[in-house]
Amino acid sequence: MFQRPTNRPGRWRQTTLLLGLAAASSCEAPTTRQAPAAAPPVAAPLPKPVPPPLPSAAQLGYHRYVGTVGGRPVLAEIELRTELNEIFYPDTVWAAKLESSFYDRTTGQPSGFGSAEWFHPAQWLETYAWDYRDRYNHRRVRALCAEQPPGGPLLTGWYYPEGQAQPVRVQLREDYTDGVRYELLTESSALPTSDSLTADYETVGGGVEQIYLHLLGPDTLRPALARLQCPLPAARHRARLARSRRLPDYEYLSPYLEVTLNEADLLAYTYHDLHRTKHEDIDSAYCRLLDLRTGRTLSVAGQFRPGTLQRLLTRQARADTVEARYRAFWWHNGQLPLASALLTIELTGITASYSTGTMPSPYEPLSDSNRPGYSQHLTWAALRPLLRPNSPLHRLLRIRGL
Repeated sequence: MFQRPTNRPGRWRQTTLLLGLAAASSCEAPTTRQAPAAAPPVAAPLPKPVPPPLPSAAQLGYHRYVGTVGGRPVLAEIELRTELNEIFYPDTVWAAKLESSFYDRTTGQPSGFGSAEWFHPAQWLETYAWDYRDRYNHRRVRALCAEQPPGGPLLTGWYYPEGQAQPVRVQLREDYTDGVRYELLTESSALPTSDSLTADYETVGGGVEQIYLHLLGPDTLRPALARLQCPLPAARHRARLARSRRLPDYEYLSPYLEVTLNEADLLAYTYHDLHRTKHEDIDSAYCRLLDLRTGRTLSVAGQFRPGTLQRLLTRQARADTVEARYRAFWWHNGQLPLASALLTIELTGITASYSTGTMPSPYEPLSDSNRPGYSQHLTWAALRPLLRPNSPLHRLLRIRGL
């Protein structure tokens, strides 16, 4: 049977004595000084990655390829450029970047080969693209595994279409038969400020930056292309200085140029001039459609039979229920005026954009003096029946099989 233990005086005296000895020993000064613990080693900073060498001059710039992707005819464009890399800030380190796009020449469906950074210009090219199928977990996935370095006369390898597990074969060659090779030259000029008390970081008056479309290759000696060539460096510099003199101090013109069409002997680009002032930024833009056969500048609206483009634009805008409140600020006499629109040529059609050139103020209600922008995209399928027979854009769509 289990018995409960009883209290024994001797046992309690023994416990008290042990506790007293422990307390006394803890109060005694140490007879020897202990060495302090060694400080943990300081971790060495991680070395910055060493960037690969930059591409050669022949690799840099714009490249146009024709061939097949997965057996289907495509036209592909690749651009290699260098820019300052923020990883090395404040050191000045240039890195190469690559962007690409292509479209199916029979369906007009656009796609892309992805982009690349930190690639070695002498090794096989690999590009990656964003996978947006999971809206909460975007990730970079492989897009292209090429069998050559970038920017060469051939581009072969394997392309991984979005949503497909198996890659398809890529067989492309560089070709400018019905297009033109070009480069974009960005140059700037500025005048000294008239304010002698200006801080060092504001020592310019009016400043002008401009982008020039410089055509390359022996074909540019033809009279038609010679008319489209950008001016010589001295003439470009004089023109920029003349524009700078017309600007007040601390105002700047900053451009953006995008080539949107380079085939069927047609070249189209959109040019934006951003006028930066002390109080606001004002954007002005225009689109140029150039005939590479004749060197003439073509009217986008003039490619269509009279009145047809206006009616299509109005009919499509009237059916727009998503941005109807924005459309109302540009609606006039029962239609969306074609004359007020900026018509830009894009891969899949033409976009009509309406803008005052400035962002509407979020602190004021929308009104005629504080108007929002509005746009309508017209697809090639909707536009083709409206084109003049044998017009340059009609020729483009016939070549595409649309």
